[in-house]
Amino acid sequence: MSNTKAIEVTKLLKKGITPKEIMNRMAVSAGYISTLRKQLEHKAVEVGGPATSEDRVNEILDKRAATYGTFVGAAGITQGLKAIIRDGSGGATTSLASDQQEALDMICSKIARIVNGNPNYVDSWVDIAGYAQLIVNRLNGKPR
Repeated sequence: MSNTKAIEVTKLLKKGITPKEIMNRMAVSAGYISTLRKQLEHKAVEVGGPATSEDRVNEILDKRAATYGTFVGAAGITQGLKAIIRDGSGGATTSLASDQQEALDMICSKIARIVNGNPNYVDSWVDIAGYAQLIVNRLNGKPR
């Protein structure tokens, strides 16, 4: 993709245009938008100075809250889901491999973000599929 297109997509992201709208306007993929968003967020921390820069950190936290809801809300849901898995298993989770347990933990976090925040944020759903696919790959002898 051209550098001009990347600049235009970045401008739209900064304006808060949804990825779906950007995909329709600019004829780009969700993955392309996700890559640019991650680069933009990474640069926001670097450009703003050290990670302790309160303004930059709060700016990022505000963006996350707009998508995922409050951290407190998501944390409560996440911990509740993890407790259900842990307590409902009768101790069977001890037979899970560390990557399986981590995948379940991350999936719980993603579910909580969906329930607590924007359920139409595609990346959250893709992340759930990705964590599950990592386990499938490893079980099929193709770990990543």
